Amino acid sequence: MQTSSATASTSARQPAAGTGSALTLAGIAALLSSACCVLPLVFAIVGISGAWIGQLRVFKPWSVPLTVLAFGALAYAGWRLYRPAAAEEVCGLSDPAACRRVGGAARRWFWIVVLLTLVPLLVPLAAPLFY
Repeated sequence: MQTSSATASTSARQPAAGTGSALTLAGIAALLSSACCVLPLVFAIVGISGAWIGQLRVFKPWSVPLTVLAFGALAYAGWRLYRPAAAEEVCGLSDPAACRRVGGAARRWFWIVVLLTLVPLLVPLAAPLFY
């Protein structure tokens, strides 16, 4: 009984399943959606150049669907982290110590990924202000 109780309480503290993959998907989709505009600028700042950078414009038609995918993945991850738990998920009937808790680290990573996702998505909107 001790082992199952300890396992239940440690598994209850883990972040919701699927949150990490949704955050990864959001980050990758945000980078790809801004590949036509932001990546050439980043490469130029770092010192990487070449004629192949002009070929990144092929990502332009995919910008809107990838942006929608990034925001959808962020919404799913946020819903998994901040949704109210169902009554049977909150506490086990036999073990009140096994309440569902999402760690603060998972929520901090969520907000870090939100910021890192918004930066490349908002740069193309702000770029015309500097020309």
